Amino acid sequence: MACFRQLGIESTSHSRKPMIEQFKSLFETLVAELPTGTARVNFYRVPRGDGSVVEVLPSNEKSASFGVHVDDGVEYVDFSFGRIGTWELPQEGRNHQAGAQQLVQEVEQMARAVIAGRCDETRGPFSLTSRVYVEGHTYKVVDLPMLPIPPFGTRHYAPYASTSTVT
Repeated sequence: MACFRQLGIESTSHSRKPMIEQFKSLFETLVAELPTGTARVNFYRVPRGDGSVVEVLPSNEKSASFGVHVDDGVEYVDFSFGRIGTWELPQEGRNHQAGAQQLVQEVEQMARAVIAGRCDETRGPFSLTSRVYVEGHTYKVVDLPMLPIPPFGTRHYAPYASTSTVT
């Protein structure tokens, strides 16, 4: 994708930046493509050495936040959006054998879909189903059990901007 050279990724076998830094650069690039004030990037270390998180927080309350969690020294990432929808990549992604470059590409595609509002969550009495729609593919994860606490139904998230330049 367009952001790879900026992220310091030039080879499928070795990347020059730690994975969390690649995602931080990616998210900063995506936010820079949006109108000013539409979203911001937040980065923090998880307590007790459990890795790092980089997330994008929209200013529109009807849009979904998203982010990644990367454990130190681990070759997979957790992509999440909305309330709790989380995918462990590459295991729950399209390419189960993905390397660093492919993981960044998959996260970029999922992030762009969330920014464009192509995501939703359905709350049932005992479950939450989260979906992200990317190029004819639906990423879907179901969280069980959930306490039967309303509101129930499907929440369709709004795009970050009405005429988003991020596709």
